[in-house]
Amino acid sequence: MTPRNLRQRLIKLATGGAASIIFVAVCSNLLRIVSSATLTRLLDVKAFGIVGLVTTVAFVFTLLSDIGVQPFVIRHAQGDDPAFLDEIWTLRLIRSVGLTLIMAATARPAAVALGKPELYPVIMLWSLNFTLDGLASMAFATAVRERQLWRLAMLDLGMSLCQFIISVMLALIFRSYWALLAAMILGSAFKSLLSYLIFPHSSRRLRLSRERAREMWKFSRFIAPSSLMTLVILQADKLILVRMMPLAIFGLYTLAVTISSAGGALATNYCRRVLYPAFAETVRSGGASLRVVFYQKRRWMNYLYMVAVGGVGGGAGLIVSILYDHRYQGVTVYLRLLCISATLVLANTASEEVLIASGNLRATLNANVVRMLWLIGGVSVALVNGSTLFLVAIFGLVEVAAMANYWFNLRKMGLLDLREELAGLLVAGAGAGLGYAVAELGLIFLHAGR
Repeated sequence: MTPRNLRQRLIKLATGGAASIIFVAVCSNLLRIVSSATLTRLLDVKAFGIVGLVTTVAFVFTLLSDIGVQPFVIRHAQGDDPAFLDEIWTLRLIRSVGLTLIMAATARPAAVALGKPELYPVIMLWSLNFTLDGLASMAFATAVRERQLWRLAMLDLGMSLCQFIISVMLALIFRSYWALLAAMILGSAFKSLLSYLIFPHSSRRLRLSRERAREMWKFSRFIAPSSLMTLVILQADKLILVRMMPLAIFGLYTLAVTISSAGGALATNYCRRVLYPAFAETVRSGGASLRVVFYQKRRWMNYLYMVAVGGVGGGAGLIVSILYDHRYQGVTVYLRLLCISATLVLANTASEEVLIASGNLRATLNANVVRMLWLIGGVSVALVNGSTLFLVAIFGLVEVAAMANYWFNLRKMGLLDLREELAGLLVAGAGAGLGYAVAELGLIFLHAGR
């Protein structure tokens, strides 16, 4: 390869979609680390348990009303038409205002059902986030369609930075969970504003269309069953544990979830914004082997991701000791367990995307059925034993069950390369081992320094 070709290739990599996703993931996680380390020193551990409970309730409402706006716009033939975008924006805004009203109205019974009746004003106030999100532009969908991923990356990063600054400032003033709540609301407002500033000509106006509403319903009705199962899978741990744990202990678990899921956004965005379009194009062209493209496109990112997340699990003790004071040492065991599933997120999501691209439209639903069966069996045993740690382990292994399902379906479609899959697991194990070794040495020096 000539120097000129090498330079062109490097420029292409640096300006491509994958680079934008990696850049935002690195910056966002650095912000998350700094934010977590700062806020845990300003606020009581109970504050994080309260915020974890409220966001869990909000997530329930979000998925129960999921209408799949982004994939609908991206795949639609009229996705560039301003009138079409006005109609979809209007439908999304109606949904968002409706969610605000419903969540505010059911705040008290929801808080009572979760065993924390005193928190209903917090849930009620958080509901404003839905309306603020609905007021944002359609750039979240159109930017992916038009491959404006760097602009979308700047939007994501700008919101994260804004929320970090506001949360620290308010925590210094109020010293309570209200600081975190207000920062989330103001961050949503800033993100909506930024969606218009970063993407010119993205302003929308109200335009109702019965025909578009019917079309949207026909599309979203296939999303609803899978979204409902995703809701149960992603939130079952919090909905169950918040009733079994004191808020302070639940706060420790929430922090472990936050750290272990730090790479999830990178994995999901990379698979859906970069890999899926490549897989779909391969299928349409009918040229290159989809099996070859599948492993070539995901290989290097998957290995890097598995090493990093495996290393976080192995080095959990050192990470927690550096980030937090002695009150938060209980985060360590939860983090180690949750990192097992977190390590498999990119590989599993890539498998799901390639199966859908190849025509297996039930891939998501099938995987969620397997996850549900795993959780039902494991949670039943854990509840009988009354062991919260065993329950966390069940949630920490759910993606292992899903991985077996994906391998089975990849094999049926002629897409499975078992050596590649096992190599990824070995890389994850090496990352965990390296993280553990570094952590043990680090803890020795850390304790010696004290």
